[in-house]
Amino acid sequence: MAFSGWQRITHNVKNTYVVTFFLWAARSILFQQIISGYVFVLTNSNKPVGVVKGIQGISQLVFSLPAGYFADKTRRDTILKISGAIGLFTTLLTFIAIEQTSLGLLYVAFGLWGMFAAFQNPAMEALFADSIPHGQRSFPMMIKYNISNLAMVLGPALCVLLFVYYGDVWQIRELTAVLEFGTLLMAIAGVLLFRFNDDLALENEFADSKEDDVEANKKAARSERESRASVTSDQPLRTPSVVNNEMEIEYDYSDDEETEGTDKAERAGLLARREQIKSLQTQQYQTTVKEEPLPVVKFWCFNSTHVPWLIFASDFIISNGAGMTINFFPLFFKEEYGLTPIHVSILFLLQPILVMVLSYFSQKSSKRFGRMPIIVSTRIFSLLCLFFMSFTRPLALQVVLFLMRGGMMRCSQPLRRSILMDHVPKEIRARWNALEGLSVFSWSGSAVLGGFLIDSYGYRMCFLITSLVYTVGLSLELFLLPLTKHAVEK
Repeated sequence: MAFSGWQRITHNVKNTYVVTFFLWAARSILFQQIISGYVFVLTNSNKPVGVVKGIQGISQLVFSLPAGYFADKTRRDTILKISGAIGLFTTLLTFIAIEQTSLGLLYVAFGLWGMFAAFQNPAMEALFADSIPHGQRSFPMMIKYNISNLAMVLGPALCVLLFVYYGDVWQIRELTAVLEFGTLLMAIAGVLLFRFNDDLALENEFADSKEDDVEANKKAARSERESRASVTSDQPLRTPSVVNNEMEIEYDYSDDEETEGTDKAERAGLLARREQIKSLQTQQYQTTVKEEPLPVVKFWCFNSTHVPWLIFASDFIISNGAGMTINFFPLFFKEEYGLTPIHVSILFLLQPILVMVLSYFSQKSSKRFGRMPIIVSTRIFSLLCLFFMSFTRPLALQVVLFLMRGGMMRCSQPLRRSILMDHVPKEIRARWNALEGLSVFSWSGSAVLGGFLIDSYGYRMCFLITSLVYTVGLSLELFLLPLTKHAVEK
């Protein structure tokens, strides 16, 4: 896709890309393998690791729907400024909690991180979608997704360098230095959230342009009426006179007659040009911006209006399963295979690289096979990888399965989001993005359950249970195959 058609309104798109980079670089340090190792070393238990994520998820659940509602009812950039302020405060609190090794303060900080995500994510995603033409969203969303994955490469890469400098051991001092660097990256992301501007969104700009056209037409009509009235009132009267004492009547005309004709021609030309510009603007809007309704498709008791709900339900179930395992992969490799922090960081560095490559091919393949078939096939492959992780023993094969599980599950995320945004009206996009807070809550809530399961039955049993939960979620996505067959990108 070429971006030339909307270069003049890419401020929010560009800013989203920059925020995404710093935000995900910070997240890859603060919210992934390092924080799991930090809490585990601090408490020598898997349960507090799940509790930290559970608190974050509950907080996001509480604030996500109100934040999404206000992002639809008020300016989205205002909500993003609020989230920026929350992010900067929470960054400082996280730094203090890590420096003082205070688990209680860390619980509070992660509760605030949940509130931050509730305000930031729906508003930014909705404003990003507002700034891209309808039917052309999967490519820019793929770019944004790959930027997040690039940032997730940078985060673990920096972790490797820091562990080389401070020491490649699972100890509080070494982990603290790395986490504090993550707070610096998060502070940069918080500052950049103040740069968003609703007025530069594509759909808002066209709405303003239409209002300007209406106002200009009103002024032109008013000016024309005044000109006509002026011409009528100022034109001299035609006075008859007798010539050569005969009844030959001639009329005296004003010398302004020629000027009057010229003024009328100029006004007619201006009006014609204005109508031409208005026609071109309307044509441009219809071809690049206007969101034509998708045809209604029926399958069993569902139709295409149920697509957003099915996507949400599937994600909700899959997130329940993912939460039981994702936070514990670093500890799994640490405890069962004895990997050091650098080894684990390298694994988390390789995974987003694989996701970037796979997401590129997924987006390209979707042009031929359709978005939903690619989503379903990649997720089925991911499910099988996790299932075999439950029984595999060799480290090399376990690493391959781990990388492919994450790569295949995440590579189709831009396609899924583009389908969701195409089926959701602009007026409620932020609320639908906020519904992801429910998925995050289930993800974080199941992290608490995962901690208890692992302490009682081990990591591999937890992987097996997760694969069964994945199966239930993927069964719902099968209904989306016939319902989204007309959702083809331009």
